[in-house]
Amino acid sequence: MNRPWINLIAAPLWFFITIFGFTSYFVGKGVQESDIPLNITQYTPTIILIVQVCIFLTLILSARKDNFHIFRNGWSTKDKPYTDILSGILTGGVLAALYIVILTPVQTFLQSNIGDYVPPGETMTALGQQVIPFFLANVILAPFVEESLYRNYALTMFLEKYGTTAGIFLTSIMFGLLHWVGGGWYILMTGIFVGLPFAIITVKRKNIIWVFTAHLTLNFIEFIYISL
Repeated sequence: MNRPWINLIAAPLWFFITIFGFTSYFVGKGVQESDIPLNITQYTPTIILIVQVCIFLTLILSARKDNFHIFRNGWSTKDKPYTDILSGILTGGVLAALYIVILTPVQTFLQSNIGDYVPPGETMTALGQQVIPFFLANVILAPFVEESLYRNYALTMFLEKYGTTAGIFLTSIMFGLLHWVGGGWYILMTGIFVGLPFAIITVKRKNIIWVFTAHLTLNFIEFIYISL
């Protein structure tokens, strides 16, 4: 079980490594120390894109050693595929509406009144800085890479090793931690409102078609909302 855990722990650590790399780059260019955080914030979409690629490459190597085929395992269904696809689109749309109308204002309120290590509203501002890298990272890569790791590879392994309840909660917690760059409240909300229901759906449906479609729909709407 070392390889699934290595992937889950390495995923959020890739952000530390990438941010450190960007910091070193700006220091080498002679950027003032006080200006480095602002420069890094402006490159947040590019950082996310690099992290997604690193997660994907790590996953490919690990899954291959476990004889787990991320392009085949988890993609078959006994029912008609459109059932999962349509359900995924609906789920993603509901989550996107929840994110825009309720969760984002609540997160800003909590950050402003209780506190966070990320300033209120900074996440959305940062993501809107670079449209193309943000689209590649959030729409093209994230739905497939994250679902392949958390709800396909890791969850499958954890269900066998730890059982259903522990497998669902462990992958949901680790999925929340992946999003630590967005702040403490974002970790909590992502784990509860995305990680947990997605894991439950995957266990019930025995495939990731539903959750992949939901993730893709959610991220596409999120991309349009933040970009505009």
